[in-house]
Amino acid sequence: MRKYLRWIYLVVALAAIAGVLFLGCHPLVKAAPGASDMPEVSQEKRAQAALETLYILKNFYLYDADENVLLDAYKKEQSIEDMIKALDDPLARHMDESEFRTFIDDMKGSFDGIGIVVGIRDGELTIVAPIKDTPGERAGLMPLDKIKHIDGRSTQDMALEYAVSLMKGKRGTTVVLGIERNENETTNTLDVTIVRDTILIPRTSCEMLENRIGYVHLASFFGENTAEEMMEEIKSLLDRDMKGFILDLRLNPGGSVDLAVQVSTKFLPAGTPVVHMVDKSGRRVTYHAGPGEKVDIPMVVLVNEVSASASEIVAGALKDMGRATIVGVETFGKGSVQTIYPLSDGSAISITTHKYLTAGEHSIDKKGIEPDVEMRLPEVPEGSDESVIDTQLEAAIKILTEQLEKQESNKVAG
Repeated sequence: MRKYLRWIYLVVALAAIAGVLFLGCHPLVKAAPGASDMPEVSQEKRAQAALETLYILKNFYLYDADENVLLDAYKKEQSIEDMIKALDDPLARHMDESEFRTFIDDMKGSFDGIGIVVGIRDGELTIVAPIKDTPGERAGLMPLDKIKHIDGRSTQDMALEYAVSLMKGKRGTTVVLGIERNENETTNTLDVTIVRDTILIPRTSCEMLENRIGYVHLASFFGENTAEEMMEEIKSLLDRDMKGFILDLRLNPGGSVDLAVQVSTKFLPAGTPVVHMVDKSGRRVTYHAGPGEKVDIPMVVLVNEVSASASEIVAGALKDMGRATIVGVETFGKGSVQTIYPLSDGSAISITTHKYLTAGEHSIDKKGIEPDVEMRLPEVPEGSDESVIDTQLEAAIKILTEQLEKQESNKVAG
């Protein structure tokens, strides 16, 4: 069997955008002391956006938020960012108008930067994965590297969006990352200088493997046509007489819950539960697979420790409903949902609004999904240029091959 190393590099897909909430019935927040030199319009806009934030947090934030603590945090510097920091929630953040515009632009599929996916893991800015064929990959950045400094600025307690904005920049300019890497129980630090470039965001790729087993890698739950693009890849494989199917969600950091449901719908009977969403009041809403064309051939899903959020929703649904065999290692364990709320001053907040349970009503937060077949990739010797066998993919091919042979045997016996 040929050798593989399918560490496919991805982009973060973020939560769905909710509508603006207008709050005309609340009293104005008082201006911060010493802020009288600010333009009156700016004060009014800040106050209105702060009231919107307060309303959103009191009514939609998953956990209890102390109104007095939030107001005190705002009054110090008239800062919504300080209000969000007062939540002490590493997944909550504020994007100013420029950062929010950049976020919207990024959803279109390209940006200028270094080409890495980052997130907050154990309270630290961490690389999820470099995107393939980007400056980040070529500079040797690796999944789970911790970014300790960006151009000399410490990332301790740095908001995720701000860190991302520092790493983006005009094509041809440079950025220096201070990296902490754990290898073979040893912690190493290094400075990496990277020249920015235009980054094109991948979504899906497909391939026909041996024994008429098709393979589709889903890069992220990002973009409204994700499920349709995946189905186009699958159809191209079915046209080539695909008999078994592998869906690769490794290193897929997730994204939109709606897209997770749409993708799951392609493999589950209509009406099958996909995920249960629970809000702060304990109210549960169940999302079900919808109607439409279905893929009903034998199936394996590949996952790893970075498969998160929407990836876990899909893997959990297909596992719980007995639709697919899950192969790999325990997933990331992100069982909460963040919703982005635009504010009237042009900025936006992203806050935790729900927790979710898998289709079989399992909580996976900080636990992850356990694969049906645990399989780890072999360790790569430091400095080695040798190719590495993708043991996870090989295990998936073996499982499907055995299932297909059993099917054929049953047909002959029947």
